[in-house]
Amino acid sequence: MSSGTKTTLRELNDEEVRRRRYPARPRPHTHRAPFLPRSPTSIDRYTLIIDPTRPTKHPQEYLVSKGFENADLASCVKYLRMIDQHKLRRPNPVYRAASLVVNDPKKAKVAKQDLYTHMEQLAIASLDVNDADTCDATIDVLREVFPNSSRVARLEGMSLEAKGRCDEAITKYDKVLEEFPSDQRTMKRKVAAYIGAGRDKDAIDALSKYLDTFMADVRAWEQLAGMYQERGQYQQSVFCWEEVIASEPSIHYHHRRLAEVLYTMGGDEDVRAARKYYAAAVDMSNATDVRALYGLALCDARMRKKNGKGKGGGTEVLDGDGEVPVTELGQHAAGLLRKMYTAGTKLGKVEGGMCAIVEGQLKTLLAQ
Repeated sequence: MSSGTKTTLRELNDEEVRRRRYPARPRPHTHRAPFLPRSPTSIDRYTLIIDPTRPTKHPQEYLVSKGFENADLASCVKYLRMIDQHKLRRPNPVYRAASLVVNDPKKAKVAKQDLYTHMEQLAIASLDVNDADTCDATIDVLREVFPNSSRVARLEGMSLEAKGRCDEAITKYDKVLEEFPSDQRTMKRKVAAYIGAGRDKDAIDALSKYLDTFMADVRAWEQLAGMYQERGQYQQSVFCWEEVIASEPSIHYHHRRLAEVLYTMGGDEDVRAARKYYAAAVDMSNATDVRALYGLALCDARMRKKNGKGKGGGTEVLDGDGEVPVTELGQHAAGLLRKMYTAGTKLGKVEGGMCAIVEGQLKTLLAQ
């Protein structure tokens, strides 16, 4: 290729550029079996029987490689490297591209070390597309080359998880962690295996131990918050969401999720705090977070109802800082909801009957 060749994800997806760079050529009409095992000599013994024409099961893929359509192995290798570099998860294209590369590594001109990396990608993608046979065949090859590798052992555990043998996978992960106590991926796989086995308490304990070492893993804090929430341990869930917000303070749905937990707890101070987080979510999302808008209306209704029972309903209720009347944010949120559903109906994105349903809900909330 020329020196001006780009290697960005956008370039790989640009069909027009791809057509100009790889013009279609007539092919001879020959019939051959392209993926047959050969004699087990040198690198050929690592050839697998894989069908790269396996039908796609994930139509939502927005990033695909067209290299496998015309067996362009150079494009397949480039695509696999880009996927690995950007830490993306694209099961079907990776499965098909890696199949071509692994079946003909000489033509693909990949070094042995790169070939093993692509085989690891193939094993994981095979699990994603429910092709356990290819995964097991790939793991057998890697185990022969790297008999004491923790990465291979982790792949074996993932294969066991996919087959529903979660307890065996946990045992496998425990053996890896005995030798490598800080293996981050293995620790996370162990949590996933506990969840798959239905052992939620053990999963929480394992995830808490993981976060003692890797405290900056925001996704792990999110997972732990959700697990606590499912078990009704709302105080612990609030702590986890606060850690998430401390790491990613500008993401609106983190604030809204914390507000939902606080609102569920139901105390006066909890509802006031939930109202503030709902307001923050509305502000950060430019008033597009519908759940946060409903949350504001619910919080204001709850606070007005509480005040009506305690003070006869004659005193204006203020927020926690004693500044903004509770009816102000609730009415503003209700007005935004009406506008959103009305606009959606005009654009044909919302069914006509939804506006009446929303109006009835809002009237009930504002009348409390």
